[in-house]
Amino acid sequence: MVRRVLLNLFACGVGGVAGCANKSVILPTGHLPPPVSGRDLGTSGALTPTRPTPAPAPALDDKKRDDKKRDEKKSDGGIRPAGHAEPPEPKTGDSKPGDSKSSDGKGRFDLPRGLPGADSPAVLPPLFSKDTPAAERERGVRAAYPELSPVSAATDAEWGANSTPVSLADLQQFATEHSPVLKRATAAAAASYGSVVQAGLHPNPTVGYQSDQVQPRLAIPPGATFSGAGQQGGFVNQLIKTAGKLTLAQKVAGFDYLNALVAVRRSEVDVASAVRTQYFAVLVARQSVEVNRALAQLADEVYGIQLKQLAAGEAVAYEPLQLYAQAEQARNALGQAVATDRAAWKQLAAAVGRPDLPPAPLVGKADGTPPRFDPETVQARLLDRHTDLLTSRNTLAQANVNLILQRRLPIPDLTTNQYHQYDNAAQAYQYGLQIGIQLPLFDRNQGNIRSAQSQIGRAAADLVVTQNDLTGRLAEAFGRYQANVAIADRYREKILPNLAQAYRGIVRRYQVEPEKVGFNDIVVAQQNLAQALQSYLAALDAQWRAVVDVANVGQLDELYPETGK
Repeated sequence: MVRRVLLNLFACGVGGVAGCANKSVILPTGHLPPPVSGRDLGTSGALTPTRPTPAPAPALDDKKRDDKKRDEKKSDGGIRPAGHAEPPEPKTGDSKPGDSKSSDGKGRFDLPRGLPGADSPAVLPPLFSKDTPAAERERGVRAAYPELSPVSAATDAEWGANSTPVSLADLQQFATEHSPVLKRATAAAAASYGSVVQAGLHPNPTVGYQSDQVQPRLAIPPGATFSGAGQQGGFVNQLIKTAGKLTLAQKVAGFDYLNALVAVRRSEVDVASAVRTQYFAVLVARQSVEVNRALAQLADEVYGIQLKQLAAGEAVAYEPLQLYAQAEQARNALGQAVATDRAAWKQLAAAVGRPDLPPAPLVGKADGTPPRFDPETVQARLLDRHTDLLTSRNTLAQANVNLILQRRLPIPDLTTNQYHQYDNAAQAYQYGLQIGIQLPLFDRNQGNIRSAQSQIGRAAADLVVTQNDLTGRLAEAFGRYQANVAIADRYREKILPNLAQAYRGIVRRYQVEPEKVGFNDIVVAQQNLAQALQSYLAALDAQWRAVVDVANVGQLDELYPETGK
């Protein structure tokens, strides 16, 4: 009988091991990306250059060839402006010093083939007689030269001109209410608090049923039915933690909770910094739209004046083309400014946690007075309450408490066991009690104690590293802040006013003394002013980014703490 039981147990064990060895892995139902058969195959095909095969030109006899040349001459307008002769046909032959041809027959300074725009035909403006009216001359010139593209600009409706202006404080309040970053940090802190509670809980007792000395065939006295039931009852086991280990463990976990609360503050600073960055980016982008719209209008005026001068015989054929290109470049800059403004608003809406926030006017101006930070004050605040330093200090304190805990862990805990039974044979109640400890003979937690000691040194060094890193970051941000504030001030107070005065002076003198000031002088002055304006916008953007960086490193709640702005 016993042998059969043992054989059955052995067979079940072998079968169980074999089943575990052959058991397949069952994955849970989840979300996986779709398989990819190939990458950029279609893209490579789309980017492969293809050249259309030109159709063969039909053969022309001599008469048809002469008619074609005559038609081409008629399509030119038939006449050329005085002093603007038709470009001569290229000649072949040996080149000489000063010739317009090189030895290989290629014109000197010719644009190489393949250069974008090099295949454009020569400009052949119409020629008018002395009796041609001025209006007809201007119409002819405008018809011969390309028309400017329509101006693209953000409309008042797109900027929400009819909406209530939104301040930076309003945007920060939106972010506090809607930012998922803050909600995530708050939830993480709540989860960490649960770990603190769990670390201080006592072990649960074990309760069970126990039966001893059961003899089913025992019958004393003869005929008795319960004399062989033995001792029936229950037991309770309890592990008692000693030496204040639970309190120390809860303190260790408590520092993680404190750091989670610090992380909430860190998230608040990050969100506020993102909102500030995008707020000033929108202000600069909108001022860039206004500046580039004005520059596009100036470029249009110059191009129109150049066409009038060409019609009056006061300009040559190629001059309007340069101004046309500049006017189109001004439109590119304006279109880029509009696109940047739209993207900046979307980024601002995302930063406050409201991606659906419609565009609205903002309170503030990009060329407003920036805050004046005191480096000593900001650094003192940084070293006192920066979240990275608070986290490092908490980590150092946690390491010290953890070392105390690791040293107390070898102190034995009490293992208790008590049982209560009824002895059916003796017809009496009985109980028992066991109290034991684990002897720390071999494992005295030596490795964890050594590790905890090392963690203290690492945490202390990390605190110094964090202080040095923050000091360096603050110095770098202050350097950019001081430089860009000075650059923006210089553009606003000295460079732009003088360039504007120079431009207006050149225009007035050209109107009074056109024989002494050329039209090109106006164009150059306008280009200088336009370049300075673009540099000013770049300086404003760099200035506000540096302001936000200083406030972010210093974790300032106000950009204007002293004035209360």
